[in-house]
Amino acid sequence: MCIAATPAPSSAPSPMADVTIAVTRYDEPDELARDALESLARQQGVAADVLFLDQRYDPVFAGAIEGLSCPAVRFAVRPIAVHSLSFARNQAIRAATGDILLFMDCDAIADPRWAAELVRVLRQDGVAVAGSRIVPRWARPPLLMARAHVVWEQYSLLDLGPGIREVARVVGAGFGIDRRRLGEDARFDETLGRRDGRLLSGEDSDICVRARVRGLRILYNGEALIEHQIAMARITHRWIFKRLFYAGANRATLGGSPSASHGLSAWDALFLPVIAIPYVAGYAWGRLRRRAA
Repeated sequence: MCIAATPAPSSAPSPMADVTIAVTRYDEPDELARDALESLARQQGVAADVLFLDQRYDPVFAGAIEGLSCPAVRFAVRPIAVHSLSFARNQAIRAATGDILLFMDCDAIADPRWAAELVRVLRQDGVAVAGSRIVPRWARPPLLMARAHVVWEQYSLLDLGPGIREVARVVGAGFGIDRRRLGEDARFDETLGRRDGRLLSGEDSDICVRARVRGLRILYNGEALIEHQIAMARITHRWIFKRLFYAGANRATLGGSPSASHGLSAWDALFLPVIAIPYVAGYAWGRLRRRAA
């Protein structure tokens, strides 16, 4: 455990860092952000620079977070303009000093070995992107509809069990990249991803597509565990339908056919008539936006 009683200086990145970990806050409350960042203070097996990019910057909160620093894990807080998640992640790529960068959502909690496990697979030959096993921490029991894999994945969850395997894409709540191997593709498309309260996504899938075009590998590591906190406000039919609408819009932007990372289940078949309505509406809206661009 590495929560220091005395803050370490955070004006410059640690020269010994194995990894830079970027966390971005849009409007999440302090309690959620603190849970996420304290879990990073407990990382084992790596030296890390944690870069907290705060779009609702508060100097008192920033001081408390930088006070988590210790020799192995150093925290720096940077206020950034309210723009988009992809914009913030590109800021982190430019600020990082090393090749390996990890990204974690502000409402996630990392297992103490999370960073070390992602670094381990990113050091394998030809690996450019590595994904986590992401499980839910529900604020209350989930809706029955969430048993459908398509709906479950709208919560940015990915659970393919233990072990390491090749995958087509990762999920943005917790993943890592090797920017040296990605080269000029070590960037996020700023037309994709969350912004302005819209539940857009797809920036993580897009970087995986570009990695595969380069002939690079994408690995899932089931030992790199993340708990994704699912707030009460998201455990509603209204939120699910809104998220499915934007999932359809993302697919219209990215092209290709929709596919569930966990495959389809009997629950998907049961809820398909309901799931399809907001998804198709979002797809149509996304096509109109794409033509107008």
